[in-house]
Amino acid sequence: MLELVRGYAAAVLDEAGRGGSLEALGGGLSGLRSLLVSSEPLRRALTDPSVPSSARSALLSDLLAERAQPGVAALATFVAAYERAGELPGAIEMLLELAETRQAEVAAGAGVAAEPPIGRAGALERLRGFAERVFEGVSEQSAVDGIEDDLFRLARLAESRPELGAALSGPEAPLPARLQVLEELLSDKVGADTIALAGYVLRCGRSRDLVGALDYLVELAAAERGRRVAHVKAAVALGDDERARLAEALGARMRRPVELRVVVDPAVLGGLDVAVGDTVIDGTVRHRLDQLRDTILQLD
Repeated sequence: MLELVRGYAAAVLDEAGRGGSLEALGGGLSGLRSLLVSSEPLRRALTDPSVPSSARSALLSDLLAERAQPGVAALATFVAAYERAGELPGAIEMLLELAETRQAEVAAGAGVAAEPPIGRAGALERLRGFAERVFEGVSEQSAVDGIEDDLFRLARLAESRPELGAALSGPEAPLPARLQVLEELLSDKVGADTIALAGYVLRCGRSRDLVGALDYLVELAAAERGRRVAHVKAAVALGDDERARLAEALGARMRRPVELRVVVDPAVLGGLDVAVGDTVIDGTVRHRLDQLRDTILQLD
């Protein structure tokens, strides 16, 4: 399993734990595993390397949208988007194992365990996956700005007070104790999303570079702002219905609300040019806006 997926899964499991739906999440993943075993056409489609990852993810999204618990759909589509096609069944199996392990931890009252130790690059990938899920759940741009500011201040605080950094990241204290210190430090000062992100820094398997990890999360929050604005060039002005459908299609692709900024450019013939953050979608040869979503889902 990719470390990116492991981090994303940790955030989904945290959500399920807070909502009391861990059992339902595990049951849904078990059902998805059984479906992959019993349905050869579905298994072939999802494990065919010639099928773009975005198309595989869209297939699972459509299949699970009204049939599965939201966490199951989120995990399945994320795995399909990032794991190699042939690795998808194994990744689903590992997600089920993670869910069952978390259920056992909760039943035993043991708290959330730390992730397995890993090098710096792997730990940052876990953080990126965790942050991806947290940001998906943030609906307002201003909330993203607040998370970025809070994380920056926390990083500077840990940098200026080495004893605090040691208390949070030192291996001498057990993880639950360090998470409690963090909770007491941040409680009533920042939002729940900031606390979740900072807490995962302590859990992700390499917490000794606390300041560096927090600064990395600050960078991710800054990049998130760009992923919420779609810069669109169109040959003619778009009507309200066209804008709504375009925003919906792009939001599905980016897995978060997207704000449109449309510029009319006569040089764009017969379609649209769209840029969302680092994602560029060349649509100048498309003539029907209601085909945009299908075209996007074919892009890898």
